[in-house]
Amino acid sequence: MSEFTEQRTLIAWFRATYPKYEKCIRLSLNGVNLPAGKTAAIMINQFKSQGMVKGETDLFFSVPSLKYHGLFIEMKDFEKKATPEQLDYIDVMLNLGYQALVCEGAEAAKQAITDYMTTAFITL
Repeated sequence: MSEFTEQRTLIAWFRATYPKYEKCIRLSLNGVNLPAGKTAAIMINQFKSQGMVKGETDLFFSVPSLKYHGLFIEMKDFEKKATPEQLDYIDVMLNLGYQALVCEGAEAAKQAITDYMTTAFITL
């Protein structure tokens, strides 16, 4: 499956499994496919001026746990690796007290979220 399909599968599972937390998971615009050409360049510049950061992870789960402020997940399909910018972003988030990791596929991300939720101390 593609990274897009894996992430879509993860989000469907998340919404079904943790419906009270649906508003607590966010998508980064970094993975959005834009049309080629001048329009894409304009849109990328607009996104950057509004705060888009190179290397930002695909997903952020904004529920604090006993150990972390929140959870960042970089989704990858099974043939791709995280870029140096993504690894740097993850390192910065880890140093700031967040859990941040790369997950190969939806199943790995489901397990990461399930493990994370065992230490979440906010319940909705």
